[in-house]
Amino acid sequence: MIHIYLCEDNNRQLTRWKSVVEKYLLMNSTESQLYCTANSPSELLEIRKKSTVTGLYFLDIDLQSEKNGIELAQEIRKYDPRGYIVFVTTHSEMAVLTFQYKVEAMDFIVKDEIETLPDRICACIKNAEINYKTQLDSSSRLLSVKVDKTSLILDQDDIVAITTSEDYHKIMIHTKNGVRQMSGSLKELIAVLNPAFCQCSRSAIVNMKHVVKYSREEALLTMDNKETYSVSIRMLGKIQRALKQL
Repeated sequence: MIHIYLCEDNNRQLTRWKSVVEKYLLMNSTESQLYCTANSPSELLEIRKKSTVTGLYFLDIDLQSEKNGIELAQEIRKYDPRGYIVFVTTHSEMAVLTFQYKVEAMDFIVKDEIETLPDRICACIKNAEINYKTQLDSSSRLLSVKVDKTSLILDQDDIVAITTSEDYHKIMIHTKNGVRQMSGSLKELIAVLNPAFCQCSRSAIVNMKHVVKYSREEALLTMDNKETYSVSIRMLGKIQRALKQL
C-alpha cells in the first residue's frame, strides 16, 4: 500500500491534483490511497507522523509558508526515507536544488504545462507502485491476488487475517483499512504467504505480527484491529509455538 500526499497552498490547484489522483485510483486496481491533501507543510507533517506506510508526495515548491517544498521534503525524509517525492511547480529553474538538498526527487512536473500534468501525475503513481512492488517482492512481502480480471498487489505486512467467506470458493482478506472479498481458498494462500502467517482454524489464517493478546483459557487471539479469532484444538500447538517466536 502507498499513501498519497498532496501539498499545495493554492486551493484551486490542490482541488485539480486531488481530482486527477482520485480518478486514477478509481480506474485502476490498486491498494494505494489518497491519504492527505494539505495547504501547508505543518499540516502535511502532522498527518505524516501518524502513519508508518510508505508515501508518494506531490509537493509545490513555493508554498507561501514557513517552509518551501524542498525544505518540506527534507523533513519528510526523517519519517519516510524510502518515500517517493514529486515536485509540481512553476519554478522549473529550482529543479537543480532538489539534488543539492539531497531529497532524491522521483520527478519534477512543471505546473504550467496544464495539458500534460494529469498524465504526468498518473505516471508517477504508476511508477511508484511498480517500484514498491519490486521492493515487496525482494523482501518476501509481495502478494498478488486476482480480483475480477485484474491482479491486486498487497503488502503481506498489511494483512491482519484471511478467512473463508460464506460465498463458495471466496475468501476475505482483513487489513486495518477494511475487508476485501476475492476468489480463492485458504489452502492456496497458505502456500504462498510468508512465515509470519499461521492457520489458527479451518476458517482462518492470522498474521502473527498483528497479534496483541492470546487468551489460553478461551483459546482466542486478539488482533491489533480489534478482531478476534478462535484457535482450534488441532492448531493449538502450532499457534503456541508461533507465539513464542514473537
